[in-house]
Amino acid sequence: MALKLKGDQTDPGPIEGGSENKEISYKVWASDNVVYGPVSLDILLDWVADGRVQPETWIFCQDGNDWQPAKSLGCLQEELSQFHQSRNLLPTPTKVGEATDHISVNYLRKFEKLANLDQSEIEQFISYCSVMKVEEGGIITKKDSPGDGFFMVLSGETKVQSDASGEETTLAGIKEGSFIGEVAMFSKTQRSADVYALKDCILLFISVEDFQEIMENKTKLAMKLLFALGSTMADRMVAFNRKFRTETSSEFNWV
Repeated sequence: MALKLKGDQTDPGPIEGGSENKEISYKVWASDNVVYGPVSLDILLDWVADGRVQPETWIFCQDGNDWQPAKSLGCLQEELSQFHQSRNLLPTPTKVGEATDHISVNYLRKFEKLANLDQSEIEQFISYCSVMKVEEGGIITKKDSPGDGFFMVLSGETKVQSDASGEETTLAGIKEGSFIGEVAMFSKTQRSADVYALKDCILLFISVEDFQEIMENKTKLAMKLLFALGSTMADRMVAFNRKFRTETSSEFNWV
């Protein structure tokens, strides 16, 4: 389907030529499937501040001569961040304190993912963590926030939710004993979805810096933690594949 254009009558394809002194212009491929522009950077920043341009909104930059998500444009990063913070009014995790002051080894023994750690290894793991709390309905991680570490759910229940084409879609539920945020930490990327607390949650948090220190100085512990994290990611992949097969079984034959 052809795109409608607002502000000019040209096709939103590559822009050729141009003077070096000419102000860079932008076009916006909006959620209503209409291309708006060309507009100046000042106007584009106003649209970000108003929420009309989101991180995933496609922007055509005259200077780069191509389309790319707004979050990829350096000139929009600060404004997108400010808008993100102004919208993030839900309760977020608050630090209770260092895990060694609040969590016992025996308490963590009940979690299947840590079953391969012995007494001293659990103590070591705890020493690198902090305890966080988040209220029911609060947000644990926000989409596009940095992967600065990972969480372990000690109590409560969470849900992973994505905003697909303007509609919120629940991707998965995460219960006690599971990890949150390890993929973004390992891939050194921004988080790909929002995670909310369905109930009041108590979480363990370990930063990427502390995890790297474990990798460098606690080899045996690191190997067991990596296995636990890998097991978690594999379980989610299996669950996703099972869900995908169920949803597409009427269209495909699986062998």
